[in-house]
Amino acid sequence: MSTLLVRDLVAGYGGLDILHGVSIDVGPDEIVTIIGPNGAGKSTLLKSIFGLVPPRAGSVTFMGKDVTGERPNRLVHQGMCFVPQNRNVFPRLTVEENLQLGAYILNADLRERIARVYDLFPPLKEKRRQPAGTLSGGQQQMVAIGRALMLDPKLLLLDEPTAGLSPAFARLILEKVVEINAAGVPILMIEQNAKAALAMSHRAYILTMGRNRMEGPAAELLENPEVGRLFLGG
Repeated sequence: MSTLLVRDLVAGYGGLDILHGVSIDVGPDEIVTIIGPNGAGKSTLLKSIFGLVPPRAGSVTFMGKDVTGERPNRLVHQGMCFVPQNRNVFPRLTVEENLQLGAYILNADLRERIARVYDLFPPLKEKRRQPAGTLSGGQQQMVAIGRALMLDPKLLLLDEPTAGLSPAFARLILEKVVEINAAGVPILMIEQNAKAALAMSHRAYILTMGRNRMEGPAAELLENPEVGRLFLGG
């Protein structure tokens, strides 16, 4: 059974459709990356899956259950977590308070879960009492991803996790994404560095103008001359 099935999804803003029948799926052990030009509908797709943009047609199935148009808070209870591209930490709260908020639905001792996040992102432990807004961009992204991991998600949605980061931090974040997946978390990701994303992913989808353009094993798309010419800069 696929972790996520999206079929013929149509969604948009106001009277304008951005997605025109997009279909994707994510298996239980996969990293699946969505690439495409600006304006292709990539972020709208993630927001529609997570209930932030109501679908107008099509379906979203998560863990075998139809969740089309489900509210984000209910999806979180079911194990789907979303890390948006921007404004993804509470800047005045400490690092540890941000992590605690990630597990707000749990009535449990969070120390073990927080310790696992610190094991994954060691720099956060020494800054745990520091306001998250004073951290570097890369460290803030660690906080945002760590907060999502506090619920042991069954699916992690990442919208351009390396946007605005230095090359060193970008590499580190993508390495951690692979590590998170290896620990058993399926991941659906949008990533601006398409070459790096394809190199680390199992499968990928290319969107153009809100429609499926190409799909397949990421390694094959990485070696495809047409993909290289149109989407990878040569």
